[in-house]
Amino acid sequence: MKARTLIELLTLSSKLYVIAKDKEFFEKLKSYGEKGQEKYDEFMHEEGDEGDDLLHKLLHKAQEAKEELERKMEEVAVSVYKKMRIAHTDQVEALHTEIDLLRRQLNLAEARFNNSQIDKTQS
Repeated sequence: MKARTLIELLTLSSKLYVIAKDKEFFEKLKSYGEKGQEKYDEFMHEEGDEGDDLLHKLLHKAQEAKEELERKMEEVAVSVYKKMRIAHTDQVEALHTEIDLLRRQLNLAEARFNNSQIDKTQS
């Protein structure tokens, strides 16, 4: 029970840390956005349609960066779990699947064994 509580506390603390970092990041991003709004408006006024194309390219690159960041964060989380010897959700699911498969195979083997015992008694 103590190990489970420790794992839950570690998970909770890591989630709180990630949320705090996200909040700090978004606050900085908001301040940068507010500071750059006037320059952006001037640029869009001067560039016109070319500015729109540039904006779409920037948004696309930002989306790619976000996806890569999420991928890297997942890799880091998996490596931390491995270092702490905590089973990752994917590993737990794989083990459950393997257990189900082994149970089915055992049931099939028992049925075959019982069937062969019935055949021997009838002979």
